[in-house]
Amino acid sequence: MIKHIVIFKLTPPYTEQEKTSALEKLQAIFTPLGEKLRYIIEYRTAVNIVTTEMSGDFVIDSVFESIDDLKRYQSSREHQDAISEASGIRKTKTVIDYEI
Repeated sequence: MIKHIVIFKLTPPYTEQEKTSALEKLQAIFTPLGEKLRYIIEYRTAVNIVTTEMSGDFVIDSVFESIDDLKRYQSSREHQDAISEASGIRKTKTVIDYEI
C-alpha cells in the first residue's frame, strides 16, 4: 500500500480572516474526493491546530492500494478539477509518498 501525504502552507501576507477563508475553501475542495473516488482506501483532510514557523496549514492524508491507484487519483478529472479550483489560493505544497 502507498501512503500519500500533501501539506499546504499558506503564503503570507494574509489577514486571519483571509487565512480562515482559504483553509475552509481547501477543506471544501479536497475533502469530498475521499467519497467520490472509490479506489481510495483512506482519505482525510485537516487544518493544523498548532501554529509554528515550521508548521503546515492544511493536510491531505491518504492511502492507496498501489502506485497505479495513486497515479490514477492524481490524473483523475476530480483531482485535476480540485487542483484548478484551489489554484487561486497562495500556498506552497510538500508531498511525500511511501510504502506501508
